[in-house]
Amino acid sequence: MPLRVLACLLVIAILDCSADEVHSPLEFFPGSQPTSWAVCDKFGASGDHVQVCASLVNAPGTTTPTAYSISFYLPRTLRVHLAAFDAHGALVKVLLEGEEAATIGQYRTPPIIWDFTDSRGARVPRGNYRCYIAAGEDFISSSDVAVP
Repeated sequence: MPLRVLACLLVIAILDCSADEVHSPLEFFPGSQPTSWAVCDKFGASGDHVQVCASLVNAPGTTTPTAYSISFYLPRTLRVHLAAFDAHGALVKVLLEGEEAATIGQYRTPPIIWDFTDSRGARVPRGNYRCYIAAGEDFISSSDVAVP
């Protein structure tokens, strides 16, 4: 009997592991609160706060989303980390990692496009996902994405 329990615990431990040492989005982006990235200022962006704007991109001539377009305003050059996670909190794909120049008066052009693929390039299953962004040391945000 103890051997079966040990075997079950070992399987659970292996399934919970991750090659990149990221086990949940809260470890990746501690303190993040879900917000809507759909509210975008059509006149551009300004001020000293990071702003994020995103929308689903439909296939031409249809209402079926094929990607998620993410842009952001940075008041100064900051390190940006942007990633997508599945509903279980597993990392799906890192979309952006690195220093980004200030985007004075506008959102980042071109936007970052998540084409609903994972880190291997395979299409993710339909369902609920969450994108997280961290910019500098003070800005963390996330937005839910329903992948059809």
